[in-house]
Amino acid sequence: MLDLRPAVSQVAVLALLHDEFAAPVSDVVPVEGGPVERKFDFRAGDQEYIIRFNLDRMLTANFPKEMYLWQKLAQTSIPMPPVLQVGRLGELHYVITRKMPGSELMRLRPPEIATLFPQVMETLDTLHGIDISDSHGSGVFDDHGRGMSTSWHAFLRQIADEEQPNDYFGAWHYLFDDTFLEREIFFRIYDRMLQLLQYCPEERHLVHGSLSLANFLADPGQLTAVLGWLDARYGDFVYDSASLDFWTPALQVQERVRTHYREQQILVPAYEERMLCYQCYVALGAMRFYATGGEEQSYETVRARILERL
Repeated sequence: MLDLRPAVSQVAVLALLHDEFAAPVSDVVPVEGGPVERKFDFRAGDQEYIIRFNLDRMLTANFPKEMYLWQKLAQTSIPMPPVLQVGRLGELHYVITRKMPGSELMRLRPPEIATLFPQVMETLDTLHGIDISDSHGSGVFDDHGRGMSTSWHAFLRQIADEEQPNDYFGAWHYLFDDTFLEREIFFRIYDRMLQLLQYCPEERHLVHGSLSLANFLADPGQLTAVLGWLDARYGDFVYDSASLDFWTPALQVQERVRTHYREQQILVPAYEERMLCYQCYVALGAMRFYATGGEEQSYETVRARILERL
């Protein structure tokens, strides 16, 4: 399995933090982070923080985007970790945030997760209701809130296109020839997604974009943080439920969300078709990612899961 995270020495991290903080810096410890970012915990004075590093391979949607979102969400009830600083270390982006209390929901027992699910849905309802009238475009947006696609449908269709050289995957079609990524399976899923697009509205809501249980922290009985905002986008709010359901099949998210919308009297036409359409999209992105990283077992799991749902 390839390690897609950037290499950053602890010495370089410590030197950077001494420049950023007047208070004494201590306890700089590498920890597990996202699949494409290097992450360190540390203390400055009495406060705990996290610094994360990313390669400059995400067009303009990198850590400055987290600062943009923090400024937009700070006055809401959404528990996004406060963003203190963003910057560059050579060719890497970095962001410093407060360390939030709690454990990832994926590490909790199913009954504990079920107890927290109403808070998850309340948080998502708040997120999806944020006023984005000062922005334009659809799909993933940059650190100025500008969506990179002309429409939600156009954004979804682009999953099969090769990307610009400075984006994460770049010219990725070589994966069909050089890895276990199967062209016929990929485009079978893609074609089904296109068929389902007719049920998906061209709405613009603020959407997290990469929800899984790893993106939530909780202390006993209380949601404490929502993480992983780089894939935030403008589009159909059902996308977040579809992503969470795809990555957590045992939690029966689809039915829980349906019940929540019914209780809140939120009308969601063609709910099942929209969920399946977005799960096709999630699966296609994951298949590309796992092929890039050489993670064949994870690829097979995603492949089997989406084909079963189709």
